Amino acid sequence: MSATSSTNPPREFGLRNLISDDRLKEATGRSRKQWFKALDRAGAQEWDHQRIARWLGGKHDVDSWWAQGVTIDYEYARGKRVFGKAGDGTFEISVSKSVKTTPSEIWPMIDDDEARRSWLDCEFDVRGRTPGKTLRMTASDGSRILISLWQGAAGRDGLPRTRVTVTHSRLHSQEEIPETRAYWKATLGDLGELAAKP
Repeated sequence: MSATSSTNPPREFGLRNLISDDRLKEATGRSRKQWFKALDRAGAQEWDHQRIARWLGGKHDVDSWWAQGVTIDYEYARGKRVFGKAGDGTFEISVSKSVKTTPSEIWPMIDDDEARRSWLDCEFDVRGRTPGKTLRMTASDGSRILISLWQGAAGRDGLPRTRVTVTHSRLHSQEEIPETRAYWKATLGDLGELAAKP
């Protein structure tokens, strides 16, 4: 294998999982079905992502956030986008784990090279960091890893929660997705166990 703070991490794969069709219509004036029909009539099946989003914003005055979501949903619906495929043709996965700790308590386990080796069994080159929030790394095959921390609401037990999210991007093929996802799921499980120890 090649190896900002908010209460909720962002979602990237369109609006379908986040926003109801009623909410979309309220915000943009049309439902998904209506937007997809308008895009088909305009010839958008032949357009790239940027042109679709610009058409929605420029011709129909759709806010850029909504335009991006409608564009991504349209691309999935029309088979123009493969799940996990980025705009540059590479693939990416995202895996999250809720850990019983605060971002400031778990950050040293992510940032410090030696501490990181206790739960991460691959060596990656650190490219940059935002202290307490993100660590950016590069694998030997050129793929990239972003580890993000998000402060969550306390659990039912009253203990603090942090959502640790790993986004592994620039994977070279769709076939790498299952193995990479399984690797990060197991690795974040190890991190969660270590973080829970007193």
